[in-house]
Amino acid sequence: MKNNIQLFGRILLGNFIMAIAVNMLIVPSGFIAGGSTGLALIIMHLINAPYSLIVTSISVVMFVIGFLFLGKKFALTTLISTIVYPFFISITSFLEDIHLVSDPLIAAIMAGIFMGCGLGLVIQAGASTGGLDIPPIILERKLGWNVSVTMNIMDLFILVYQITYSNAEQIICGLTLVFVTYFIMNQVMTFGKAALQLMIMSDHYEKMRDLFINTLDKGATMFMIEGGYERKEKRAVCALVERKEWYTIQKEIYLVDPQAFVIVSKVSEVRGLGFKPLSKRTEMIG
Repeated sequence: MKNNIQLFGRILLGNFIMAIAVNMLIVPSGFIAGGSTGLALIIMHLINAPYSLIVTSISVVMFVIGFLFLGKKFALTTLISTIVYPFFISITSFLEDIHLVSDPLIAAIMAGIFMGCGLGLVIQAGASTGGLDIPPIILERKLGWNVSVTMNIMDLFILVYQITYSNAEQIICGLTLVFVTYFIMNQVMTFGKAALQLMIMSDHYEKMRDLFINTLDKGATMFMIEGGYERKEKRAVCALVERKEWYTIQKEIYLVDPQAFVIVSKVSEVRGLGFKPLSKRTEMIG
Protein backbone atom coordinates (compact mmCIF):
# COMPACT_ATOMS: atom_id res chain seq x y z
CA MET A 1 0.00 0.00 0.00
CA LYS A 2 2.81 2.39 0.97
CA ASN A 3 4.61 1.47 -2.26
CA ASN A 4 1.56 2.32 -4.36
CA ILE A 5 1.10 5.67 -2.61
CA GLN A 6 4.74 6.56 -3.36
CA LEU A 7 4.33 5.61 -7.01
CA PHE A 8 1.11 7.61 -7.37
CA GLY A 9 2.89 10.51 -5.71
CA ARG A 10 5.71 10.33 -8.29
CA ILE A 11 3.23 10.32 -11.15
CA LEU A 12 1.39 13.37 -9.79
CA LEU A 13 4.61 15.25 -9.05
CA GLY A 14 6.06 14.44 -12.47
CA ASN A 15 2.99 15.73 -14.29
CA PHE A 16 2.88 18.87 -12.16
CA ILE A 17 6.53 19.68 -12.87
CA MET A 18 5.98 19.24 -16.62
CA ALA A 19 2.90 21.48 -16.55
CA ILE A 20 4.95 24.22 -14.87
CA ALA A 21 7.68 23.90 -17.49
CA VAL A 22 5.20 24.14 -20.36
CA ASN A 23 3.26 27.15 -19.08
CA MET A 24 6.12 29.08 -17.51
CA LEU A 25 8.89 28.50 -20.06
CA ILE A 26 7.99 26.65 -23.27
CA VAL A 27 4.73 28.22 -24.49
CA PRO A 28 5.66 31.85 -23.66
CA SER A 29 9.06 31.47 -25.35
CA GLY A 30 7.66 29.84 -28.47
CA PHE A 31 10.31 27.11 -28.46
CA ILE A 32 9.98 24.11 -30.70
CA ALA A 33 9.53 21.00 -28.57
CA GLY A 34 9.23 17.25 -28.84
CA GLY A 35 6.70 14.72 -27.59
CA SER A 36 3.07 15.52 -26.96
CA THR A 37 4.09 19.10 -26.09
CA GLY A 38 5.54 19.56 -29.57
CA LEU A 39 2.60 17.86 -31.26
CA ALA A 40 0.19 20.09 -29.30
CA LEU A 41 2.17 23.18 -30.35
CA ILE A 42 1.92 22.09 -34.01
CA ILE A 43 -1.84 21.57 -33.76
CA MET A 44 -2.24 24.89 -31.93
CA HIS A 45 -0.30 26.59 -34.73
CA LEU A 46 -2.56 24.99 -37.38
CA ILE A 47 -6.01 25.43 -35.83
CA ASN A 48 -5.43 27.99 -33.04
CA ALA A 49 -7.20 25.85 -30.43
CA PRO A 50 -6.58 26.15 -26.66
CA TYR A 51 -3.43 24.33 -25.61
CA SER A 52 -5.14 22.51 -22.70
CA LEU A 53 -7.87 21.16 -25.02
CA ILE A 54 -5.30 19.83 -27.49
CA VAL A 55 -3.28 18.17 -24.72
CA THR A 56 -6.45 16.54 -23.37
CA SER A 57 -7.34 15.16 -26.82
CA ILE A 58 -3.86 13.72 -27.34
CA SER A 59 -3.92 12.17 -23.86
CA VAL A 60 -7.28 10.48 -24.48
CA VAL A 61 -6.10 8.97 -27.79
CA MET A 62 -2.86 7.75 -26.21
CA PHE A 63 -4.82 6.30 -23.27
CA VAL A 64 -6.92 4.19 -25.66
CA ILE A 65 -3.79 2.97 -27.46
CA GLY A 66 -2.11 2.16 -24.12
CA PHE A 67 -5.21 0.27 -22.95
CA LEU A 68 -5.30 -1.83 -26.11
CA PHE A 69 -1.59 -2.70 -26.23
CA LEU A 70 -0.34 -2.54 -22.63
CA GLY A 71 -3.29 -3.77 -20.61
CA LYS A 72 -5.51 -2.52 -17.81
CA LYS A 73 -2.80 -2.06 -15.15
CA PHE A 74 -0.71 0.19 -17.36
CA ALA A 75 -3.84 1.97 -18.56
CA LEU A 76 -4.70 2.79 -14.94
CA THR A 77 -1.42 4.65 -14.45
CA THR A 78 -1.90 6.34 -17.84
CA LEU A 79 -5.42 7.36 -16.85
CA ILE A 80 -3.96 9.30 -13.93
CA SER A 81 -1.78 11.35 -16.29
CA THR A 82 -4.61 11.65 -18.83
CA ILE A 83 -6.67 13.41 -16.17
CA VAL A 84 -4.14 15.30 -14.07
CA TYR A 85 -1.78 16.60 -16.78
CA PRO A 86 -4.44 18.66 -18.61
CA PHE A 87 -5.74 19.71 -15.18
CA PHE A 88 -2.30 20.88 -14.08
CA ILE A 89 -1.86 22.64 -17.43
CA SER A 90 -5.11 24.54 -16.77
CA ILE A 91 -4.40 25.56 -13.17
CA THR A 92 -0.84 26.69 -13.97
CA SER A 93 -1.82 28.67 -17.07
CA PHE A 94 -1.32 31.93 -15.14
CA LEU A 95 2.44 31.21 -15.24
CA GLU A 96 2.49 32.28 -18.90
CA ASP A 97 2.45 35.89 -17.69
CA ILE A 98 5.47 35.39 -15.44
CA HIS A 99 8.70 36.27 -17.20
CA LEU A 100 11.07 34.24 -15.08
CA VAL A 101 14.16 34.72 -17.27
CA SER A 102 14.91 37.02 -20.18
CA ASP A 103 17.60 34.89 -21.82
CA PRO A 104 15.89 32.33 -24.10
CA LEU A 105 18.79 29.85 -23.90
CA ILE A 106 18.63 29.80 -20.09
CA ALA A 107 14.86 29.37 -20.35
CA ALA A 108 15.38 26.39 -22.69
CA ILE A 109 17.85 24.74 -20.30
CA MET A 110 15.54 25.31 -17.33
CA ALA A 111 12.57 23.94 -19.27
CA GLY A 112 14.62 20.87 -20.23
CA ILE A 113 15.55 20.23 -16.61
CA PHE A 114 11.92 20.54 -15.51
CA MET A 115 10.60 18.36 -18.34
CA GLY A 116 13.32 15.74 -17.85
CA CYS A 117 12.65 15.51 -14.11
CA GLY A 118 8.91 15.23 -14.64
CA LEU A 119 9.11 12.68 -17.43
CA GLY A 120 11.72 10.64 -15.57
CA LEU A 121 9.62 10.49 -12.39
CA VAL A 122 6.55 9.29 -14.28
CA ILE A 123 8.35 6.61 -16.31
CA GLN A 124 10.37 5.52 -13.26
CA ALA A 125 7.04 4.87 -11.52
CA GLY A 126 6.19 2.43 -14.31
CA ALA A 127 3.60 4.76 -15.81
CA SER A 128 3.20 7.10 -18.73
CA THR A 129 2.59 10.81 -19.05
CA GLY A 130 -0.39 9.95 -21.19
CA GLY A 131 1.36 11.41 -24.22
CA LEU A 132 3.66 10.29 -27.01
CA ASP A 133 5.83 8.26 -24.66
CA ILE A 134 3.25 5.44 -24.94
CA PRO A 135 4.26 4.25 -28.47
CA PRO A 136 7.96 3.94 -27.47
CA ILE A 137 6.98 2.01 -24.33
CA ILE A 138 4.85 -0.32 -26.47
CA LEU A 139 7.79 -0.87 -28.83
CA GLU A 140 10.06 -1.58 -25.86
CA ARG A 141 7.64 -4.18 -24.46
CA LYS A 142 6.88 -5.83 -27.79
CA LEU A 143 10.15 -5.51 -29.73
CA GLY A 144 12.74 -4.59 -27.09
CA TRP A 145 13.50 -1.20 -28.65
CA ASN A 146 15.16 1.38 -26.42
CA VAL A 147 12.60 3.90 -25.10
CA SER A 148 14.89 6.93 -25.29
CA VAL A 149 16.07 6.16 -28.84
CA THR A 150 12.53 5.64 -30.12
CA MET A 151 11.34 8.84 -28.45
CA ASN A 152 14.21 10.75 -30.04
CA ILE A 153 13.26 9.48 -33.50
CA MET A 154 9.63 10.48 -33.01
CA ASP A 155 10.71 13.86 -31.69
CA LEU A 156 12.88 14.36 -34.76
CA PHE A 157 9.85 14.30 -37.06
CA ILE A 158 7.90 16.61 -34.75
CA LEU A 159 10.83 19.02 -34.51
CA VAL A 160 11.46 19.05 -38.26
CA TYR A 161 7.89 20.13 -38.94
CA GLN A 162 8.08 22.94 -36.36
CA ILE A 163 11.30 24.18 -37.95
CA THR A 164 9.32 25.10 -41.07
CA TYR A 165 7.54 27.96 -39.27
CA SER A 166 9.98 28.88 -36.45
CA ASN A 167 12.84 31.38 -36.38
CA ALA A 168 16.49 30.49 -35.76
CA GLU A 169 16.43 31.38 -32.06
CA GLN A 170 13.35 29.23 -31.40
CA ILE A 171 14.94 26.33 -33.26
CA ILE A 172 18.29 26.48 -31.44
CA CYS A 173 16.66 26.85 -28.04
CA GLY A 174 14.13 24.13 -28.86
CA LEU A 175 16.87 21.65 -29.77
CA THR A 176 18.66 22.54 -26.54
CA LEU A 177 15.40 21.88 -24.69
CA VAL A 178 15.06 18.43 -26.24
CA PHE A 179 18.64 17.33 -25.52
CA VAL A 180 18.53 18.57 -21.92
CA THR A 181 15.13 16.90 -21.39
CA TYR A 182 16.32 13.44 -22.38
CA PHE A 183 19.65 13.77 -20.62
CA ILE A 184 17.92 14.67 -17.35
CA MET A 185 15.22 12.02 -17.93
CA ASN A 186 17.85 9.29 -18.21
CA GLN A 187 19.61 10.56 -15.08
CA VAL A 188 16.36 10.50 -13.11
CA MET A 189 15.38 7.06 -14.40
CA THR A 190 18.71 5.54 -13.35
CA PHE A 191 19.09 7.54 -10.14
CA GLY A 192 20.06 5.22 -7.31
CA LYS A 193 20.39 2.27 -9.72
CA ALA A 194 23.75 3.00 -11.32
CA ALA A 195 26.88 1.16 -10.21
CA LEU A 196 30.50 0.60 -11.15
CA GLN A 197 31.84 -2.58 -12.69
CA LEU A 198 35.41 -3.41 -11.73
CA MET A 199 37.58 -5.74 -13.78
CA ILE A 200 40.71 -6.46 -11.74
CA MET A 201 43.79 -8.16 -13.16
CA SER A 202 46.22 -9.23 -10.45
CA ASP A 203 48.68 -12.03 -9.69
CA HIS A 204 47.04 -12.14 -6.26
CA TYR A 205 43.61 -12.97 -7.62
CA GLU A 206 42.74 -15.37 -4.78
CA LYS A 207 43.43 -12.67 -2.19
CA MET A 208 41.45 -10.24 -4.33
CA ARG A 209 38.53 -12.66 -4.45
CA ASP A 210 38.73 -13.10 -0.68
CA LEU A 211 38.75 -9.31 -0.27
CA PHE A 212 35.46 -8.87 -2.11
CA ILE A 213 33.62 -11.92 -0.78
CA ASN A 214 34.75 -12.10 2.84
CA THR A 215 35.95 -8.58 3.72
CA LEU A 216 33.76 -6.31 1.58
CA ASP A 217 30.79 -8.71 1.45
CA LYS A 218 30.45 -8.30 -2.31
CA GLY A 219 29.88 -10.76 -5.09
CA ALA A 220 32.76 -11.59 -7.42
CA THR A 221 33.09 -13.43 -10.71
CA MET A 222 36.35 -15.07 -11.82
CA PHE A 223 37.43 -15.06 -15.47
CA MET A 224 40.25 -17.02 -17.07
CA ILE A 225 42.52 -14.66 -19.02
CA GLU A 226 45.87 -14.78 -20.78
CA GLY A 227 48.38 -11.97 -20.51
CA GLY A 228 49.21 -10.57 -23.94
CA TYR A 229 52.88 -9.92 -23.10
CA GLU A 230 53.85 -12.88 -20.91
CA ARG A 231 51.30 -15.29 -22.41
CA LYS A 232 50.61 -16.67 -18.93
CA GLU A 233 47.19 -17.84 -17.84
CA LYS A 234 45.72 -15.79 -15.01
CA ARG A 235 42.37 -15.00 -13.51
CA ALA A 236 40.58 -11.68 -13.46
CA VAL A 237 38.10 -10.67 -10.77
CA CYS A 238 34.92 -8.91 -11.83
CA ALA A 239 32.78 -7.15 -9.22
CA LEU A 240 29.93 -4.64 -9.05
CA VAL A 241 30.06 -1.89 -6.44
CA GLU A 242 28.13 1.28 -5.68
CA ARG A 243 29.78 4.56 -6.70
CA LYS A 244 30.01 5.85 -3.15
CA GLU A 245 32.04 2.77 -2.19
CA TRP A 246 34.68 3.18 -4.89
CA TYR A 247 37.09 5.38 -2.93
CA THR A 248 37.22 2.94 0.01
CA ILE A 249 37.42 -0.16 -2.19
CA GLN A 250 40.20 1.41 -4.26
CA LYS A 251 42.34 1.68 -1.13
CA GLU A 252 41.59 -1.93 -0.16
CA ILE A 253 42.62 -3.16 -3.63
CA TYR A 254 45.87 -1.23 -3.34
CA LEU A 255 46.64 -2.86 0.02
CA VAL A 256 46.22 -6.32 -1.52
CA ASP A 257 48.20 -5.57 -4.68
CA PRO A 258 49.63 -2.12 -5.49
CA GLN A 259 50.40 -3.39 -9.01
CA ALA A 260 46.85 -4.49 -9.75
CA PHE A 261 45.39 -3.38 -13.09
CA VAL A 262 41.81 -2.18 -12.63
CA ILE A 263 39.29 -1.24 -15.31
CA VAL A 264 36.35 0.80 -13.99
CA SER A 265 33.17 0.93 -16.09
CA LYS A 266 29.96 2.77 -15.38
CA VAL A 267 26.87 0.56 -15.39
CA SER A 268 23.62 2.49 -15.82
CA GLU A 269 21.44 0.07 -13.87
CA VAL A 270 21.93 -3.03 -11.72
CA ARG A 271 19.15 -5.18 -10.31
CA GLY A 272 19.35 -8.40 -8.35
CA LEU A 273 20.88 -9.74 -5.15
CA GLY A 274 22.70 -7.01 -3.25
CA PHE A 275 21.13 -4.23 -5.33
CA LYS A 276 17.58 -3.16 -6.14
CA PRO A 277 15.29 -6.18 -6.63
CA LEU A 278 14.04 -7.28 -10.02
CA SER A 279 10.54 -6.09 -10.83
CA LYS A 280 8.14 -5.73 -13.72
CA ARG A 281 7.04 -2.16 -14.38
CA THR A 282 3.61 -3.32 -15.44
CA GLU A 283 3.08 -4.89 -12.01
CA MET A 284 4.32 -2.01 -9.90
CA ILE A 285 0.84 -0.57 -9.47
CA GLY A 286 -2.15 -2.84 -9.23
